[in-house]
Amino acid sequence: MSASLARIGRALAGRSLTDILRLGGKTLVRHAKRLSPAARAAARADRAFDARWGTDTSAQVTMSGLDFPLELQRLSHHYQASGAHMVEVVIAAAGIAPERFTFIDYGCGKGRMVMLAAARFAAAIGVEYSPRLIAIAERNAKAFLARGGADRAPIFWQGNAAEFLPPGGDLFCYLYNSFGPEILSDCLLRLEQAKTVQASRRVLLAYVDPQHGPLVVSRGWSALAEAPGLTIFEAPSPRRP
Repeated sequence: MSASLARIGRALAGRSLTDILRLGGKTLVRHAKRLSPAARAAARADRAFDARWGTDTSAQVTMSGLDFPLELQRLSHHYQASGAHMVEVVIAAAGIAPERFTFIDYGCGKGRMVMLAAARFAAAIGVEYSPRLIAIAERNAKAFLARGGADRAPIFWQGNAAEFLPPGGDLFCYLYNSFGPEILSDCLLRLEQAKTVQASRRVLLAYVDPQHGPLVVSRGWSALAEAPGLTIFEAPSPRRP
């Protein structure tokens, strides 16, 4: 019991009352979802994915279990993998030819979406702060490729997503509510700057569980498509002087 209390104390150290209440609410929601038939079906699908490809993508990892500095923990959310079907969902919602785009998963965790995107997009990049999760994602990618899941290997970038510099060409970004408005704002700024450098490119964002969607809109991004729990945004064109 004392060890558990110590872990809880470390996880909550330095957090405000608002942060603690928000985390408590999210925990209750996660437990409620686990009890639903849809959640149980999703869990079975996750286990089937890992059994097929020899990967480890399914188990959730709480923020206290990640190797994040305390301040970054406060700005980020726990790891939970997207369902394998989400690659096809976001492609269909955006109405794109994926082979024209580089896929970027902000907060890629153990790499499931990046691996699947590598089979459909021109290139696939996973951005993740946690060295622990990056190491798991790289092992997963090797197993996925060895079993024929994709012809090209995804790329993993370890560091703060706010500092990631997007590559050239058309970009299709994916975000499963991995972090709060502070980091999100910096990521959007980087993407907007990339659009300014190469105005003809397309820069799209598939935002799943878009809790900070109003922030994206406030920066001039347009909503191209919406589905339950998903919004596809496009970066604004640079303003002419």
